[in-house]
Amino acid sequence: MTGSKEAEKTYLGLTGSSAWERAKPFSHPGADTLADSAQLLHDFSVAMMALQPAPDDLILDLGAGGCWVSDLLGRLHRRSVAVDISLEMLRAGRARPGGTAIRAVTGDMEQLPFRSGTFQKAVCLSAVHHVPNIPAAIREVARVLTRDGVALFSEPGVGHANATVSKSAMRDFGVLEQDVLISEFASACRDAGFVDVRIKTLSYVIPAFDLTPEQWQRWSRLAASKRPWRALQKIVRALAEFAGLGKQGPLFEEAFGMSLVRTLRHAMEDHPIILASKTPIAVSLALAQRVAAIDVEMGERVRAGSAVAVRARVTNRGSESWGTARAGTGQVRLGVQLLDGDGRVRQRDYQRVDIPGDVRPGASVALAFSCSAPETAGEYMFKFDLVAEGITWFETAGSPVLIRRLTVL
Repeated sequence: MTGSKEAEKTYLGLTGSSAWERAKPFSHPGADTLADSAQLLHDFSVAMMALQPAPDDLILDLGAGGCWVSDLLGRLHRRSVAVDISLEMLRAGRARPGGTAIRAVTGDMEQLPFRSGTFQKAVCLSAVHHVPNIPAAIREVARVLTRDGVALFSEPGVGHANATVSKSAMRDFGVLEQDVLISEFASACRDAGFVDVRIKTLSYVIPAFDLTPEQWQRWSRLAASKRPWRALQKIVRALAEFAGLGKQGPLFEEAFGMSLVRTLRHAMEDHPIILASKTPIAVSLALAQRVAAIDVEMGERVRAGSAVAVRARVTNRGSESWGTARAGTGQVRLGVQLLDGDGRVRQRDYQRVDIPGDVRPGASVALAFSCSAPETAGEYMFKFDLVAEGITWFETAGSPVLIRRLTVL
């Protein structure tokens, strides 16, 4: 097995795939990588939606190869460190054209060259299956993560080792190709200290699985049905199945449900995507809910260009704290938008108001500030909303805004 590690170090030079590694996940000149590129981008999207890395998180890019994951993370303003056993691969990654500066370290996944508790998140896309001792690698990933760290693994599953391309790679280049089996991998994650392990069941794009419009109508009716009626229908369908009736009629739901289960099972076994967390997975890994309640006191008639005194109270009704210690992307502030008398936006970024400290879910903060009135007389409105700088206004996530009329004399 030690030989396979040495083979990994020389693989890039022997295969002549430097152009692909520098362009990955996109096609390099003269190549058509649509199928592979689509799969890579899909896996990256799934990883980001599952991990939800914050701007302050340090992300470990495991088995980074040509550092394409770190490149995309940098373009999304996320911090990462790429690690791979092959110096050649990392050099190709550092030479990616037009990309962001990539931090890269050579290292063996069975003995990662980092201190314990260094990273908040880890992502490994199609790399663990090359490691001789997978449980040892998972233990190392758990070690270098913080106490609440989370890792996502996306790997080839059942049948990969016996695939023609895998046999060729092992024969011609000496690298290791093996199946990643869900039960064994999940057990290894728990043994390594991950207390919550999830198989991402519905993260797959399965083009071959579809419904006719008629089947969609039946599925929609099933989803909308109430429990007493649904229970009665099950009894009727059970009798129909006992009588041997066709599955295109009363037994459609059972046939469709079993088809979906079988399709997803094969997809998961062929390509496991597994999320492992060192703490129980709860709302923290769901999409953040940014909701605020805003109350404002202010004068409604002022002279043009004068200062409008504003007293506001803002309450966090969402699921995440508003971190304000670090200025820049993600900082939550109170925003004031200027509208005309008909409610049309005149100036969206009219004023920002800093929020002192952190505001936890359910907590409130009082703000007192002055806002300049427009220089021209007329009817206006001030619209108050929270904004996560560089990310979104809270209104776009369904948070209520507050509008106050202003007459300028």
